[in-house]
Amino acid sequence: MKILSYFPSPELLPYVQKYLIIESENGIENRILPNPHLVLSFQLKGTLRSFESNNLYDLPRAGIAGFRKSARKIIYSKNSSALLVILTEIGACAFFKEPISDFYGKTLSLEELIPKQILRNTEEQLFSCKSDIGRISLIENFLLQNQKERMVDPILRQTLLKIQKSNGNIKIRDLKQGLPISLDSLEKKFKDSIGTTLKHYSNLLRIRSVISAYSEQTNLTDLAYGAGYFDQSHFNKEFKLYTGDSPKFFFQHPQNW
Repeated sequence: MKILSYFPSPELLPYVQKYLIIESENGIENRILPNPHLVLSFQLKGTLRSFESNNLYDLPRAGIAGFRKSARKIIYSKNSSALLVILTEIGACAFFKEPISDFYGKTLSLEELIPKQILRNTEEQLFSCKSDIGRISLIENFLLQNQKERMVDPILRQTLLKIQKSNGNIKIRDLKQGLPISLDSLEKKFKDSIGTTLKHYSNLLRIRSVISAYSEQTNLTDLAYGAGYFDQSHFNKEFKLYTGDSPKFFFQHPQNW
């Protein structure tokens, strides 16, 4: 598997974290952990399938993947490639008018969300384009063409920053401290604009901070307590929910990406 990463243009930097172009010559099954970012995908060559919740299905040629609670497998056929747009937390609401929580647990075809002619033109141009830089440019034009006049509440930006600074180790009731909003209203705004609950987003960051902090010298019990888990069994249960494996097994079998 070959993975190339590209940064967005300054104009799209608030909404796009990065672009990935993934190529698989021999075919591969890749386990994807739940992501704190929504992802747009465009299949360039071959076919991609997803296996989750004991269900195998073809991925759309152009789609968006919402938040997940557990890991899934993406299966690349031989001689396949895809372009992924990793959005920032506020990225999805910049390009879609729907409540972003509508995408939760789903991978939807962009045909359901974008004017068909615009999408068809972009797919045809991607197919005929001969360079990765050219493909990135096409996708950037596509995103700018579909950008909505949808403002993100500054309260949500402050909330995201609090969660990120704590690596998800923060009590939900503490998030509204200093903010002129009730917890119920904050939760609704967060789901509509970000795409999941405050608790789920916090848990995603907390698990990922644990994975990032691990080394061969790490004591898993210390790692769990340091991330705010109140006991080892709670940590093990939460970790397996998100990754599909126990912490010990997971760290003995590192992933591709």
